[in-house]
Amino acid sequence: MKRLIYLAVLTPMLFVGCSKKQDANKKAEEETFSVKTEVATAQEIDRIYEFSSTVDAEVKNYITSAGGTRIEKIMVEVGDRVRKGQQLVKMESTNLATTMAQLENLKVELDRMKALYQSGGVSKQQLDQIQVQYDVAKKSADNLKTNIYLTSPIDGVVTMRNFDNGDVAASQPILQVMKINPVKVKINVAESFYTKVKVGMQVVLRTETFGDEEFVGKISLIYPTIDPSTRTFTCEVKVNNANGRLKPGMFGRVELNLGRENAILVSDKAVVKQSGSNDRFVFVEKDGVVEYRKVTLGRRLDDKFEIVSGVNEGDNVVITGQSKLLDGSKVKVVK
Repeated sequence: MKRLIYLAVLTPMLFVGCSKKQDANKKAEEETFSVKTEVATAQEIDRIYEFSSTVDAEVKNYITSAGGTRIEKIMVEVGDRVRKGQQLVKMESTNLATTMAQLENLKVELDRMKALYQSGGVSKQQLDQIQVQYDVAKKSADNLKTNIYLTSPIDGVVTMRNFDNGDVAASQPILQVMKINPVKVKINVAESFYTKVKVGMQVVLRTETFGDEEFVGKISLIYPTIDPSTRTFTCEVKVNNANGRLKPGMFGRVELNLGRENAILVSDKAVVKQSGSNDRFVFVEKDGVVEYRKVTLGRRLDDKFEIVSGVNEGDNVVITGQSKLLDGSKVKVVK
């Protein structure tokens, strides 16, 4: 019984509420609002596209021993600058000494076998067998000699160290050396731009670390394939880093200018953010009535926005007085 009474009281209230809302909307539609408008214009602008990327070294080299050899001494630390051919690590030479002794014994035996072969004391097959043993031992010794001192193959910076003196170098590299002048940045560009992007084109790099400071680079490599899952292709950009300020791992944004094209521009006052979402819209006026238009924005150019879709050249867009407007509202354009 109480529930019936509650519903009897609530139902008229709901009808009254809905009626008031409808009346408000009807009043808003019938009321004429004063607005200012501006004509959307087409203008030739630089077609600049932005790509997110990460700064990387131009070259990375891993300094690794030829086997499970003990490290006698590491001569550099992380952060040290090194030159090409500089000795970085000395490995233990015990194996080399053993191998050299074996090689010397094989050399004596080889010379003896050669003398016997000349006098007919041994066959050619026996001589060949000892020659093979000697050649294998010599190659092993030469390899060990090469790996006693590990050198840097590039001019660069030591960026990683995995072992200490006395450790046995296992599967991991002992050191990593990076060449960071220039640095390299990779960007993934939409397939539709493949014919427009050329090696040597200039780009601008900005990083989170240095804010709006610009670093100029050039496209150095264009990959010859398209990724079928993203419909993009990869470009490598080289950026001069003589002062070493750019560090591998920095987050960056690359701007690429693909020429000039016509674009629709409207005042930034015309563009309104949809409450509760990231959508943007404008009101377009025609014959005293406004139409709601959802728009897609491109670049911001000073006090104007590029409109990718939603507005046509010559449309009268409302720039003031939008707060009370609805789709279909009547307006009066004032100067």
